[in-house]
Amino acid sequence: MKFKAYLVLWILGMQLTMAQQSSEKFIIEQQYLKYLPEDYDTNTEKKWPLMIFLHGSGERGEDLEKVKVHGPTMLVEQGKTFPFIIISPQAKRGWDEDILYQMINDVISKHRVDTDRVYLTGLSMGGYGTWKLAQKYPEMFAAIVPICGGGNPKEVWKLRHMPVWCFHGKLDGIVPISASEAMINALKPINDEVKFTVYPETYHNSWVQAYNDPELYEWLLNQTKHKHKAIELSLATLEQYVGKYNLEMGTRKDTCTVAIEDKKLTVTVNQGTTVLKPSSEDTFFIDENQPVEFQFRKNKDGIVDEIILYTNERLIIPKIKD
Repeated sequence: MKFKAYLVLWILGMQLTMAQQSSEKFIIEQQYLKYLPEDYDTNTEKKWPLMIFLHGSGERGEDLEKVKVHGPTMLVEQGKTFPFIIISPQAKRGWDEDILYQMINDVISKHRVDTDRVYLTGLSMGGYGTWKLAQKYPEMFAAIVPICGGGNPKEVWKLRHMPVWCFHGKLDGIVPISASEAMINALKPINDEVKFTVYPETYHNSWVQAYNDPELYEWLLNQTKHKHKAIELSLATLEQYVGKYNLEMGTRKDTCTVAIEDKKLTVTVNQGTTVLKPSSEDTFFIDENQPVEFQFRKNKDGIVDEIILYTNERLIIPKIKD
């Protein structure tokens, strides 16, 4: 069995020119506004943070001017400067995560982007899009800021390493605050880097306060993409994980063998062996840039009885009893 990171898709784009924010057109008909920091052209050695902004349902269509009515794009038009490259795509109907993912990679391929600081934010429909895109491609982003949106709490485990700052108005009658609460309540037990700001007297337009808060942008700039970091574990700790596990993926069944070689934990499936690196006492990774994790779990008696394998799915691999 081979463990892979997500494949990166590259698509060529065409560039149009437009005032401060130039109009860009993707070859698959994804249009967006682009903002470059003031000294982007003069400081040619610097790599810049990238912010992706997803608008709400009222800005859908094919008129890019609509995208300037709220959020960072509106602030740019009012003269505010940012230390980010800002890409603001326009959805014709709704957000397509795969097209957005391809678009972001296209932007990265053509600009000096600090790929450890790619940020995602959106409001209302874009808040929903922020949750969904981050859940599908968590390895792309350093942090996300969903505003008055919601998503699927059952998939929130994919963001267990993602810094999140969520905003919502308590009086929101269009997207109820419960939509954000469901996501935050599911995420907080597995993620220490979650912030939730509720504006008690605000209705649906909570993005006005959020995007006008300088602290938001300071917080974003302090976030970098999660990378696994290896620690040292004792041989006694590693030995408790040794054994055979029952790996089932669809109709396919294999035996997953965990062993110790040269004082390192390894996993073997179909004669393919991979070294597991510990990031905590019970969690291991393969590559620092990949979302793949092996988490060993113990039963009530303190004996390891299963592995949870995190990839783009969450798979439980029970230990075969001796």
